[in-house]
Amino acid sequence: ARFNKQIKHDKDPNDPVHLNWWVKDMVQRLEEQLTEFNSIKIEERSKEQKKNFNEDPRLLAQKHYVNQAEYAFDGESKVVKNIVHYENLQEEFNALMKKYGLDISLPPKEKSGVYTEKNAGKRVTYRDLDEESVAIINRYAKDDFDAFGYKMVDKFEEGVKYDKYARAEHKV
Repeated sequence: ARFNKQIKHDKDPNDPVHLNWWVKDMVQRLEEQLTEFNSIKIEERSKEQKKNFNEDPRLLAQKHYVNQAEYAFDGESKVVKNIVHYENLQEEFNALMKKYGLDISLPPKEKSGVYTEKNAGKRVTYRDLDEESVAIINRYAKDDFDAFGYKMVDKFEEGVKYDKYARAEHKV
């Protein structure tokens, strides 16, 4: 896990125990914030970006922790034209740019500082998630798993190869 070097961490972000604590803590807080946000009548929700909006931890539910299915679908209707999958980010992004005649490309993940199995070191991976964390992620991200065709697992076992790619039968 990469982290901002300006922030002092009292726990090792590459420790599986810390990873599992973080998943459980973050999802619990997100669920509480989503419950609070969803309790506000739609007509009373702010429609404008407010000053210091991104600094308000209570508004995480409205930011980048929202399930991706909420960005891509309105009910059963797909509302975005193109979806690029993270596991194929470089290839799909580059093909999309070519399709639209744009001379823009992404370098391979391992050359841009993103952890991959090819540039492994002392880093946590999905295999370090314990069964409770996997269950929490499955529950929280169920809509994303369903919408984008990813298979949920109950636990990660040593020596088992896991398919991390979306299925063809997904809604997109």
